[in-house]
Amino acid sequence: MKTIGILIPYFGKWPEWIQLFFDSVKRNKTIDFHFLTDCDTTLCSAPNVFFHQMTFDQYVSVAEDRIGEPINIPNPYKICDLRPMFGIIHAEILEKYDYYGWTDVDLLFGDIREFYTDEILVGHEVFSTHSTRISGHLALFKNTIENRTKYLSIYDWKKAVQNPEFVGIDEHGITNAYTMTVFDKINEKFKLSINNIITRYIKNKRLTKMYMVEQYTTPFLPIKWIDGTQNSEQPSTWFYHQGVVTNDRDQRNFIYIHFMNFKSSQWRHDGTKAPWEGKEKICCATVADITSGINIDVNGINPLQ
Repeated sequence: MKTIGILIPYFGKWPEWIQLFFDSVKRNKTIDFHFLTDCDTTLCSAPNVFFHQMTFDQYVSVAEDRIGEPINIPNPYKICDLRPMFGIIHAEILEKYDYYGWTDVDLLFGDIREFYTDEILVGHEVFSTHSTRISGHLALFKNTIENRTKYLSIYDWKKAVQNPEFVGIDEHGITNAYTMTVFDKINEKFKLSINNIITRYIKNKRLTKMYMVEQYTTPFLPIKWIDGTQNSEQPSTWFYHQGVVTNDRDQRNFIYIHFMNFKSSQWRHDGTKAPWEGKEKICCATVADITSGINIDVNGINPLQ
């Protein structure tokens, strides 16, 4: 079985649902999860979970030293812009893995190996749960020097990591670094439309290394759902039961459910308000409730009735 190591720098305070997140992580027992954090590390004990304790300032200092360029990371959220450099920043942690990646903690995992089998892994080098871009909430890369240094091809990456505001190069920037050919860059710069059998061949050769398959993990997006719905019309009732993620609309399992548009209106493109935004308490479910199942919907995360 191909080995996978996933990195999670997280500083500050764990979210309300962290015990549920840890449960979903532990059930993916053939995948290792490495947390770099100043949070309480006594909340989870599992053979595939590793805590590297450090302060936020220590983490930023290490990252700057490994990258060898000045960076401006004023808050933990800005660390997302360092994700394309994780292969260099965390080289010692990752050296024993065939594949490495990153993920968020505002989600609950299903069975990752069900979606990323060894057959799929050996056939590709980059893995995204979106079809149009590398996903910030979960992305995997074959552990090669080319992938670990691909950030060097991101346009103005030095400016991006020196900008105190979140830029988002962990999605659009790194995606362009993998997918854009020299002809794409010429077309963009000079407003041309060079498109022939040679340019298409070069483009397709790049794309064949990438497994970018929409997994429908993040409801309330303009990306069309399995049934063609968009934004607020997409499934709003989800279930997590002993490591399996489902919803009330589709008869299938999902690799994970991402809470992003439940808890924040920032990325809801139809102008609707996120139902959890401003709620004093979101999660009323505990790990014990997973035996009978938990419900994720507009009311929060609750035991399944």
